[in-house]
Amino acid sequence: MKCSICGKKLKREEIYYGDVCTYYEGKPLCESCYFENEPVAIVYYGKDETPYIISEVRNETAGDFTVRWKSIDPWRGYYESKSEKYVLVNTAELLAYHQSEEILKKFDERIRELFDEYGIDYARVLTRSSNVFCQNYDLYVRENWALLGKILVEKVKTEVDYSNPKWYRNIIFDENALIKLAEFFPEKKIKTDYDAFELMKELGENVVDELKRRMKEYKRNSARR
Repeated sequence: MKCSICGKKLKREEIYYGDVCTYYEGKPLCESCYFENEPVAIVYYGKDETPYIISEVRNETAGDFTVRWKSIDPWRGYYESKSEKYVLVNTAELLAYHQSEEILKKFDERIRELFDEYGIDYARVLTRSSNVFCQNYDLYVRENWALLGKILVEKVKTEVDYSNPKWYRNIIFDENALIKLAEFFPEKKIKTDYDAFELMKELGENVVDELKRRMKEYKRNSARR
């Protein structure tokens, strides 16, 4: 028998098998491929600071959480978390060295404080993406706590000014790009990356032609002033 990843020939006593709810579930693996396969997600349960690993071969949550790869294009994508035991109450992108880290840290600290106060069973799942500087932060609660969990999430967002556009600028588009898009599409009131991304999605394949048209129109109007 051979390892399903590296192809190494395996003796019976050397065989490991991929965990349930992983890409290599039930497939034979060598010791190195089983234990050293890079994690694609890390789960933290409540106050417990022990990281529970999910990789393509191991799932230390015993199936509480699973992940799957979602492709954006042939080169980019991200891992999406799922659970049949917990309910997703908030999700966010953690961007290294970006100002949004500050507000997400405040949100995380405060929501965990409230969840602990109310005795809510919760978990945080950090999943990888193709961008080494970006990972997803998913917050889950047990199904019976879903309603209260969602209410507390909205309460904390208000407390920490979570939705203020200043925290979510310059993630995809830099400041100059956002300013220009706001000038070219004044009716869209573009302030954040999300606004710009929604515009791109709305225009679809016509985005380049429409942008060129708007730029020419903007120049004509500026010249008349």
